[in-house]
Amino acid sequence: MKNKLANWRLTIRFKWTCLLSLAIFLVFGLFASLIYSSIEQALLHNEENNVRDTISAVDSRFNVYQAPLTRQQVQDRLAPQFNRQILRHDKNGNVVSERPEDFYRDSLTKQLARGDLALVLFDPQGRPLFKVGNIDTKFKPVHSAHIAVKKRDSKRLKYLQANMPIYSQHSKKLIGYAKINNGMRNYHRTFRQLNQKMLVVVLFALLLSIIMGYLLTRPLVQRIKQVNKTIDQINADPDSTARIPQQRSNDEITDLVDRFNRMLDRMQEYTNQQKEFVEDVSHELRTPVAVIEGHLKLLQRWGKDDPQVLEESINASVSEIDRMKKLIQEMLDLTRAEQIEVNYVKETTQANETIQQAYNDFVMLHPDFQINLDDTIPPHTLVQIYRNHLMQILVILLDNAVKYSQDRKEINLSVSTESNMLTIAVQDFGVGIASKDLERIFNRFYRVDKARSRQSGGNGLGLSIAKKIVEMYKGTITAESALGSGTIFRINLPLASSKDNK
Repeated sequence: MKNKLANWRLTIRFKWTCLLSLAIFLVFGLFASLIYSSIEQALLHNEENNVRDTISAVDSRFNVYQAPLTRQQVQDRLAPQFNRQILRHDKNGNVVSERPEDFYRDSLTKQLARGDLALVLFDPQGRPLFKVGNIDTKFKPVHSAHIAVKKRDSKRLKYLQANMPIYSQHSKKLIGYAKINNGMRNYHRTFRQLNQKMLVVVLFALLLSIIMGYLLTRPLVQRIKQVNKTIDQINADPDSTARIPQQRSNDEITDLVDRFNRMLDRMQEYTNQQKEFVEDVSHELRTPVAVIEGHLKLLQRWGKDDPQVLEESINASVSEIDRMKKLIQEMLDLTRAEQIEVNYVKETTQANETIQQAYNDFVMLHPDFQINLDDTIPPHTLVQIYRNHLMQILVILLDNAVKYSQDRKEINLSVSTESNMLTIAVQDFGVGIASKDLERIFNRFYRVDKARSRQSGGNGLGLSIAKKIVEMYKGTITAESALGSGTIFRINLPLASSKDNK
């Protein structure tokens, strides 16, 4: 039982359904309350008008007297003697009228005959003179007509009570008081019917709000289930390429899905990079390890006794170790280049100083080469790239130009700006590249001439590193070449915006 309680939980669908149902029900309840209140005010206003009409009728009936009211005057005005000719006896001996409407010809009699109106009249001293209906005879002097809503203690039902003084129309003196009660029978009957109907409507609204809440939350829950399904697939198979389906709506969950998919793509990319790194290193290290192993076995068998063989084996092993160190460093550079977008994407560099430094370094390192610099960019030009990365690109391209320019030792380095881009071109007049190889020179470990590349110490990673760095900074790198005529590498990098300059 405890385990079941521990595993029991309120699902998001249940919570959202309850929340939306409550919100819908509250809105309906507020709307229904406004209608209910409006109806109540309208009915109450109608009953108050009835009381006012009765007040007006009583006042007009008795304000003709100049002296204080007497019991006889009240009886004459409210219970006059009717014409005996219109009366007759039925077979049971009851008195009936041939024209019963004659009893209710005046408005006051009609109003008092409704059954929910009660009247009591007082003389100026507060003594009751006449009473009709269910009303108390408690006297309370007033100076003007006043209508109040009261409640009966027994049933807590509302009724209207009006108290009014009666003044003589001629002498303007007080001649009596009147108290009128309106039991509001129509008001209460209407509200009983309204309450019964309102109960049915409330139950229907509650059921409808639950259904609407469930239907409104269903698409949202389905989208969350898509996220959970994708996560389960990736947990079951870390190499899975499963992604959350593209969302049709444009909301926060769509933003979450897009970010989650981009995160998965980046994680997949890092995983692939790691695998490629391990595969490439293991592949490229196989040859130098085999060479070192061969020399060591040779020395182990008999070569250690031959000084010449010993020296050759040691030199070859050291050379292969140096090549392995360089290979590992280049692989690390390539891996770091694939992470530039995270760490260095907002860095800027003074293009003039960096290019001039690379030019000066190669002029000093290779005095036998004629290296020409054509720099047309304005002073203090900022380019959107980290300084060390720009220097690394220039070193890779200039170093390649030196390696493959054995006959004509001339290199042209030109720099210019156009359309918010910095353009760098490195031209050599070396062996050139065949068109079939031109498309693959940026691939990892690809060498046009493997023998020449190994002899010059290349591993086929330099151009791959340069391309990856350039692309991480939203730039481009291209190559043009012809066999026997040389090669031109062109790089385009975005200039820093004025906002970045600030």
